Amino acid sequence: MLLAKKTAAALSGLLLIAAVTACSSDGAEGSDDSGKTSIRMTSLSLCNELSLYALDKGIFEKNGLDIELVSVQSGSAGIAAVQGGAADIAFVSPQGLLTAIDKGVDLKIISDSGETTKDSQGIIVNNSSGINGPADLQGRTIAVNDLGGTIVTLVNRWIEKATGQKSTAKFVALGFADIEPAVENGKVDAGAVTAADVQKITASGKGRAIGNPTWEGVGATPNALYAVTSSWLKQNQGSAERFVAAMQEAADAAKQPASNTDKFAIYAKYCKKPAEDLAAIPELAYSGYVDMAALDNAVKLFKEAKILTPDFDATAAVAEFARAR
Repeated sequence: MLLAKKTAAALSGLLLIAAVTACSSDGAEGSDDSGKTSIRMTSLSLCNELSLYALDKGIFEKNGLDIELVSVQSGSAGIAAVQGGAADIAFVSPQGLLTAIDKGVDLKIISDSGETTKDSQGIIVNNSSGINGPADLQGRTIAVNDLGGTIVTLVNRWIEKATGQKSTAKFVALGFADIEPAVENGKVDAGAVTAADVQKITASGKGRAIGNPTWEGVGATPNALYAVTSSWLKQNQGSAERFVAAMQEAADAAKQPASNTDKFAIYAKYCKKPAEDLAAIPELAYSGYVDMAALDNAVKLFKEAKILTPDFDATAAVAEFARAR
């Protein structure tokens, strides 16, 4: 029985590989029956994913692109999809993407999506905690999503700057969805969260944010980036240039107050949260062309945290046409 199961699993794997190979294109630019270029783009269905706004508002179509969404559960899955030929463009976090490039994975950045602001993230505390600023975090327990991520370095630096002493804070790893409830229920003293959870605990009346160590430590950084393989880019540069132009057009439109009703309705459709709740959450500084200063901020941080090697070249990682002028 065990052998039969292993054989079936192996056969399923081979069939999957065959299916992916059969469905994958050779990457060369080509048009569908409408005359538009077909592109498969990964999506995490996030509540601030600018490309979803561009898609539903017809901005990609206007720029001659027929976008097909490929749903994935993580940025690394997006990279795998692009590497394996199941997608053309991957939507990935800066840390995941830059780390992959630094390790030799064949990827090139072709578009931004938006930069963080001082309100994009925060350290939240319970109103009864007695914590009013970074100095009060000494010796406290702070929940983060990833103990190996940059947030631990940034929070420790934030505390040390405020106290003039080495940080004695303790960190525990929790899932993103578990951090805000843990702070609200007093299971941890503080938590590093996104703007959505800052809004949630503030609205509950049980907690608040005391600051944003990422913003105070390094300033604006890219929220997420879009990348392709070098071979795909070589054969499809015209399509890639139209993609980033469409993203910039979407970014310019999304910044206008008149876009809010449609924008939040579109985001709500994909991330399955009420549009009125999304409207209360601080937004990114949307962009299409890559903000190289913000990217450099991220690279500097990742190098200090030893996530990237010292000689990593951020400029070389970005297609020249995609860099903001």
